[in-house]
Amino acid sequence: MVCMAERITVSFDESVARRVRQCGERTRGGASGYLERLVRQDELREALRAHGRWFAAHPGYEGDAQDEAAAASHA
Repeated sequence: MVCMAERITVSFDESVARRVRQCGERTRGGASGYLERLVRQDELREALRAHGRWFAAHPGYEGDAQDEAAAASHA
């Protein structure tokens, strides 16, 4: 899959802009790579929270899945 980059403009106060530049200087992909990794990490945290909410709403699922896995390993 080819990912096309899109240019955007963001505005930060001076200290945040300085920090982004500093981190970008020592990060693969520069400031853009640094910010992209922050966004991906945020996406992962959000997905994990959603996953946790799903398991909380389906309390028997984990036990059922473990029982099925154990039964399958003995077959």
